[in-house]
Amino acid sequence: MKVLKNYAYNLSYQLLVIILPIITTPYVTRVFSSNDLGTYGYFNSIVTYFILLATLGVANYGTKEISGHRKDIQKNFWGIYTLQLGATILSLTLYVLLCVTLSSMQNPVAYILGLSLVSKGLDISWLFQGLEDFRKITIRNITVKLVGVISIFLFVRSANDLYLYVFLLTIFELLGQLSMWLPAREFIGKPHFDLAYARVHLKPVILLFLPQIAISLYVTLDRTMLGALASKMDVGIYDQALKLVNILLTLVTSLGSVMLPRVSSLLSSGDHKAVIKMHQMSFLIYNLVIFPIIAGMLIVNDDFVQFFLGKDFQDARYAIAIMIFRMFFIGWTNIMGIQILIPHNKNKEFMISTTVPAIVSVGLNLIFLPKLGFIGAAIVSVLTEALVWGIQLYFTRTYLKEVPIMGSMIKIVFASGLMYGLLLLVKSIVHLSPTLNVVLYAGLGAIIYGTLILLFKVVDVKELKQQFTKRT
Repeated sequence: MKVLKNYAYNLSYQLLVIILPIITTPYVTRVFSSNDLGTYGYFNSIVTYFILLATLGVANYGTKEISGHRKDIQKNFWGIYTLQLGATILSLTLYVLLCVTLSSMQNPVAYILGLSLVSKGLDISWLFQGLEDFRKITIRNITVKLVGVISIFLFVRSANDLYLYVFLLTIFELLGQLSMWLPAREFIGKPHFDLAYARVHLKPVILLFLPQIAISLYVTLDRTMLGALASKMDVGIYDQALKLVNILLTLVTSLGSVMLPRVSSLLSSGDHKAVIKMHQMSFLIYNLVIFPIIAGMLIVNDDFVQFFLGKDFQDARYAIAIMIFRMFFIGWTNIMGIQILIPHNKNKEFMISTTVPAIVSVGLNLIFLPKLGFIGAAIVSVLTEALVWGIQLYFTRTYLKEVPIMGSMIKIVFASGLMYGLLLLVKSIVHLSPTLNVVLYAGLGAIIYGTLILLFKVVDVKELKQQFTKRT
């Protein structure tokens, strides 16, 4: 299957992920207070740890194994899923015990979020990613998201509907996971849980699970610690800022899930030159998106938050201005970690690149959060991602020597900086409503940046299309 087609499917879903929160967030942040959404964010951060245990490191590992062993899909699938199912049962048991024994967890929001564990235990999207069949994943995700959003507008009317809001978020995700099992039958056959073969996958899955624990510590623990060391209001403001930055990050990371099975397949066939070309294209596409988004968001941040979020969340602009720089580090680590270290079986190096920053982030959060609250959490999030980037850059240095990156990157940075300067000049002259300002700056910025990219000849469109339409 063509990489371009898979990328188009995946990107279409990622664009929906961007568009739907733009529709729902202004509504939700006006229905609920920062304390309400902070409560949801706090308990959601806790259940995330149990979701991590339920899924182990199966997503990336399962994708790589299915992609590299397509003649033995059934055996590999049931061996890997046996591990996932066992981990889910253990995780769900531990979560129920925590809710029963800990008084602070005896909250309806915490109970409802338990459905997320069941949902993740049924997640087999890694099977279709490994088969490079992104069409089924995309259709399912789009359907679930659309129905879920419509339900929120229909049924969530006041702050008293917080429990209903959380239930709608979780139940449609669960139904979406169930819907994937029907088209999967032609590949996986009848259920046969194989404990013996599951043990074969256990060690490599654990090696990928440990980095996921580490990643969770610095991606999720900040909200947990923020709720404990600062306030639920801080969690609410930080969580909304994080969601907005993550919306933009989907543009950057949407290529990763498509490239992992393709790179794994090329490596198994020994096509080293094609792998290098894939890495080059990934860096080019990521940089083309990352730098103008950072520059543009710094321009529109104040106006965007003013009309997009409710009055309880206006301080999110300060966190966004800091966290937007995470885009560069996460974009690059998405290539260095997911597209280079994992396909080359550098699981130990990948683990180090995530565990060290995780430990550092805990220490930094203890220092920053009590005094600075959500601002401290934003600063620590950027510093942590920068450390991950630095470590992975060191481990991938020998691979990156073969990948031409800097030439195009310098042109992209210059074009983004020039766009920023021109928009800053316009901003000092033109004063419209916040909504019109965002529309004006976004449109004008796109024209300026696009023109500069063409003038600097950053992209060879013909070569780019040829690379991504190659068949395996």
